[in-house]
Amino acid sequence: MKTNKKLSVRSIFAITLCLLMLVVTACSSGSSEGSNEKDAEGNYTDNLTISVANLTEVKNGNMDNEFHKFWTDKFNVTWDYNYIDWDSWGEKLRLWINSGDLPDVSVWNYVHGDALNNIDQGLFYKFPDDWKERWPNVAAAYNLTGLGDKLEELTGGTYLLPRPIYYENKPADPLTNQIGVIALRKDWAEAVGFELKDAYTTSEINEYAALVKEKDPGKVGSKLVPLSYNAADAMTNMIMPNSVHAMTDAPFYKGEDGQFHWGPADPETLTGLKLMQKAYKDGLLNPEFYTWKNNEGQNNFKVTGTAAVTSLGGLASYRQGLDTDMRKNLGVDSDELVHTAIVLGDDGKYRNLEQANFWSALIFNPEISDEKFERIMDLIDYSATKEGQLLINMGFEGTDWKYDENNELVSLLPEGTVLEDKYPARFEGLYLLGDDFSVVNPAIKKDYRDRAVKLFEEKAKLGTEGQSLATYDWDINLYDSKAKSQASFDYQNEYANLILKSGDLEANWKEWVNSKMSLVQPYLDELNNEFK
Repeated sequence: MKTNKKLSVRSIFAITLCLLMLVVTACSSGSSEGSNEKDAEGNYTDNLTISVANLTEVKNGNMDNEFHKFWTDKFNVTWDYNYIDWDSWGEKLRLWINSGDLPDVSVWNYVHGDALNNIDQGLFYKFPDDWKERWPNVAAAYNLTGLGDKLEELTGGTYLLPRPIYYENKPADPLTNQIGVIALRKDWAEAVGFELKDAYTTSEINEYAALVKEKDPGKVGSKLVPLSYNAADAMTNMIMPNSVHAMTDAPFYKGEDGQFHWGPADPETLTGLKLMQKAYKDGLLNPEFYTWKNNEGQNNFKVTGTAAVTSLGGLASYRQGLDTDMRKNLGVDSDELVHTAIVLGDDGKYRNLEQANFWSALIFNPEISDEKFERIMDLIDYSATKEGQLLINMGFEGTDWKYDENNELVSLLPEGTVLEDKYPARFEGLYLLGDDFSVVNPAIKKDYRDRAVKLFEEKAKLGTEGQSLATYDWDINLYDSKAKSQASFDYQNEYANLILKSGDLEANWKEWVNSKMSLVQPYLDELNNEFK
């Protein structure tokens, strides 16, 4: 039956109120997965399951320890952990980003062009404007990366967190890349009359290797590898010291003429190639060095004890690892056998790349709830405090470390062990890289830490005095284009192929340069137009 009665004002108000209550109830139950409220003791009342993607390999059971329990209890989280291996890192994250399947937080191998495209398409979470005030420890570390400020200029906001290499313990200024440090057998050097120094030219290292090959002071015989380098090591320690822009990281640069150049085509690169080829022909490099992967070069030094020189890198933790491996595999005290040094060009100059203070970045799913984002930020803000850094890098006070009478840190771990042995798969240190704490970590022998800092300082001094450091130019290094991608090459293998090729090296090098120019020249033209 049709009726013409009108609803009263009171009825309309009651219906409206009911509808509002239904909407609020639906929103609160559907859009929120828990709050960040805390109880009287300051503990989070609601548990959040947070998905995270990182390069730390987590195996069955190795998260069942006191370290991981501390984090899950303190922040009341349940981890949904996703392991990424190095080989598929870039591709897997690219797929997740483009498909909208990113975990709540992921460690991403930063690519500038991809970052800008992803931000433009709304594929990364946009931070609240006041995030630096809310999480000051993260902000302080973020500000040291340089990249954070640069991205804010370009995008007008914060969409990711570049991960700082150094925070409170930067070893030198300017900061250089940690590559370009070698380890050599000092007992063999003394036996053949070779002087121990902090820095050697490329030819001096080759001369030492030749002396060892001739006299075989270690009685190694046919197993001897004078220079135990793989292709990447040879590029780092033989070509880069003579031609810094021959390297993969910065092959394009603006010269004094105001024009852009391609480093591999510079005469200095040919100098490095000649030294590398001579070492190969003289039998100083292993005949199959170019096929070696990962640690095969170092293994001859630290596992079989058959190498005179190996590439080490400049971090104190690398030197500690070398000592551990030599004790384990060879039953020797490496302090009596190993000397570390940096490598110069044959003109006596130190060349290296100035290091931007970041590596990789944290990115967040663009649809992450406010509660999850805030909980993750609370966690990494704590991780960037002194207390958090001590926990991440040293474990628990009184159990794994203590302060001595001089208020110096002392490790309580058994000699020859590291924190990873006791608490494996410690991925919760998502933000600050371990390089920073390695400068002060007492679990690393003080002599190794002091030596690492000394060599960093020597790099900065020699590179500045000789004006031979390749400075980091944000505009050029962050510039990305199709032409740049097409002008990218696997230089370590390209150089190895050149020194192995029959015929005259200089002629082969010139032919190789010319063969690449159809791809290189368009990018040079683009740079010259873009950065006049």
